[in-house]
Amino acid sequence: MDASPKNEIFTRDFVVLATVNLALFFGFQMITVGMPVYVDQLGADAFTVGIITSIFTITATLVRVFAGAILDRFGRIGTLISGIAIMACMVISYAIFPIIGVIIGLRVIHGLGWGLGSTATSTIAADIIPKKRFAEGMGYFAMTNAVAGALAPALSIFLVQGPGSLYMLGISAAFTILALVLALADAKHLGKRSVPSTPGNAPGKPAPRPNGPGGQPAPASKLDTFFERRALLPATAMLLVNIAFGSITTFIALHAVAQGVPQITWYFVVYAITTVASRPIIGKIIDRRGYRGPSVFATLCTAATLALIGASNSLPMFCLAGALGGLGIGSAMGTFQAMAVATVPPWRRGVATSTYFVFFDLGIAIGSFAAGIIAGAVGYAAMFQIMAVFPILACLFFLVAGKERLANTRPNAEAD
Repeated sequence: MDASPKNEIFTRDFVVLATVNLALFFGFQMITVGMPVYVDQLGADAFTVGIITSIFTITATLVRVFAGAILDRFGRIGTLISGIAIMACMVISYAIFPIIGVIIGLRVIHGLGWGLGSTATSTIAADIIPKKRFAEGMGYFAMTNAVAGALAPALSIFLVQGPGSLYMLGISAAFTILALVLALADAKHLGKRSVPSTPGNAPGKPAPRPNGPGGQPAPASKLDTFFERRALLPATAMLLVNIAFGSITTFIALHAVAQGVPQITWYFVVYAITTVASRPIIGKIIDRRGYRGPSVFATLCTAATLALIGASNSLPMFCLAGALGGLGIGSAMGTFQAMAVATVPPWRRGVATSTYFVFFDLGIAIGSFAAGIIAGAVGYAAMFQIMAVFPILACLFFLVAGKERLANTRPNAEAD
C-alpha cells in the first residue's frame, strides 16, 4: 500500500469533512426518530404522522435528482453550506412553530436542505480521497453515518421520553449548526481540493459549460444531465439491498416486541460496531482485488440477516443478526457507493453521487411500503424471510448485468 503523503487519507480536509458529515447525520437521525413523537405530542393522528414522515423523504429524493447537476455546475462548497443552513433553520423552526400545518411545510423545505447537503458531503469526499485508496477512504468516511445511526436514535428517544421534545430539537439543532460552522470555517481550504482540475478549469471552480472553452463534453441526452449511466449498476444493486433494509428499519422493533424481546436497541449497537470494524477492511480488499468478491459477500450476508431476523426470538439471536447486518448491509453501502463514483470524471461525480442516493432512498421507501403489506398478510417473521429474496436478486443482478464491467474495471482506476 502506497503510504506517501499524496495517498494519505486522513488529511486535514478529510477529517473536517468527516466531522461535518458526522454532525450533519447525527442531527438528521435525531429528527428522524424524534419527529413522530414530537408531532404526536402536538396532537397529530397516525395518518398525519405518516404524511410528515413521507413528505420529507419524497422531497429529498426529488431534490437528489437535480443535486448532482447543481454540484457539478455551480460548485460543491456553496451547495454544501446552503443545504446545511436550510436544515439548521428548519430544525429551529420546528420548536418556534409547534403547529402541525406549519411543520408539514417546514418538512418540505427540510427535505430540500437534506437532499443538497448530504449529497454534497459524499461528493466532496469522492473529490479529496486519493484514488489509490479510494474504497478504503470511502469506507472510513461512511463510518460516520454508522456511528450517527447507532447513537443519535438512542439519544433522541431518551430526550423525547425524558426531558422533552424541545430538548431533542435543541440538541439536533446544535449538531446541525456545528456542521455549518465547521463547513464555513474550512470552506476556502476545502474548496481548493474539491472539484479537481479539468482542462481549462481551475481547482475548486465550478465545471465549465458543456462544450465550453474548458472542453467539458455535453451530456449525451437530457436524462444524462441528471443521471450518471456508470452509476446505474451499483445504484440498482443498492436499491434491491435497501428494499430489504427498509423492512428492517421499519418493522424490526415491532417484530422484537411480538417475540418478547424489548431491548432491540442492542441490534443497532452491534450493527454499528460491526460496520465500523469491517468497512476499512472491505475497502482495502476492493482497492486491491476489485468489487466482485465484496459485493457477493455483502449481498449474501444481507440475505442471511433477513432470514435470521425472521427466525429470532431472543436477544442473542437479534444481536447475531445485527453483526451479520453490519457485514452485509454496511459493506454493501460502502462497496456500491465507492463503485458508483470511482470511475466517473471529476465533473460527473456530483451526478454519480446523486444517482446513487436517489436509488438508495427509493429502495428504503419501496421496502417499507412493501414490507407493511406483506407483514399484514403473513406476519412479521414470514415477511422478513420473504424480503431476504431481494439481496439475493441484487447479487444475481450485479454478477449478470455487471459481468463485462467487472471484467474491465481495475481497482483504483482513474476516470478518463
